[in-house]
Amino acid sequence: MNIERQKNFGREVHDERAINISFGVDAPFIPIMGICITSILKNNPAQIFSFHIFLDEIDALNEKKFAKLCTQYPATQITLYFLPPDLYKNFYVEGNYSKAIFYRITAADFLSARLKKLIYMDADMLCLKPLDELLRLPIERYFLAAVVDKGEWIPLRKKELGLSANYRYFNSGFLYLNLEYWRKEIFSAQILQVLSSGEYSFPDQDAMNILADKKNYPIRHISDRYNHFFRVDGKEQPLRDDVVIEHFAGQLKPWQQWCESPLKEIYESYQKNSLWRDFVYQPRNYQEHRLMGRACRRAGNWLEAFKWYWSYLKRRRVEKKS
Repeated sequence: MNIERQKNFGREVHDERAINISFGVDAPFIPIMGICITSILKNNPAQIFSFHIFLDEIDALNEKKFAKLCTQYPATQITLYFLPPDLYKNFYVEGNYSKAIFYRITAADFLSARLKKLIYMDADMLCLKPLDELLRLPIERYFLAAVVDKGEWIPLRKKELGLSANYRYFNSGFLYLNLEYWRKEIFSAQILQVLSSGEYSFPDQDAMNILADKKNYPIRHISDRYNHFFRVDGKEQPLRDDVVIEHFAGQLKPWQQWCESPLKEIYESYQKNSLWRDFVYQPRNYQEHRLMGRACRRAGNWLEAFKWYWSYLKRRRVEKKS
């Protein structure tokens, strides 16, 4: 996998006790990832962390924030790995996904040359409790550890992918990877081969599950405490006291101004105590412009509501044509 360059913040971590965590993001999700990293550091103050962030661009302000974060938490290193902008340009991406969903493939492949284990996390997560119990799980005999995906759509998805009836389809948003196994099986190349053969609704996730089922890779299914879904089948799930990692999967997110959820307050409490406290999410498509207009209207800000609705109408016409 081609890495154009790297940039390091914080002290170089050589301690074998260091926890290696990877993210793959595009530019709009960098502040959201920063809030997630902050939540990890705040709830694991005694741990040594090495964060590996795979991306294709970042602005100077966010770079400074990562540097400052490492001074706040001296036992932390953050490394940025810059990927070619056209990497994965030929792979199919559906809906609100971006090509950054494929960066976890690059991360595992690149880091498997020097690391034995790696935690991969989606950026739209919060760490709410210590990771100690997870880190004590033995995964040496397993290919990876992951949480079984939920939802009424799973049986149909399995059938569409040709998976075995008793196979347990896992979510790729949180993965505890055995990189020695990954390297031995040349797994990244296998994933890319599957992706090049068709179009998938959940590209990298579908490909991983297809290969795990077909080749009978040993998967350790862990508690949903480590990947608790914010919403399942469109319904918000109550936050349990035992949740370690909350995953804001789906289209509705707590950093969106139109999101109404008890979990929004929890998310905002972490954001306010992060270097990204001034982050304001900007709508990315015409549907979100409409939702933003609705949120402004409910708040009684009629002028802003009118601006967003007008923007929605203009963008809808353009985006529908494309």
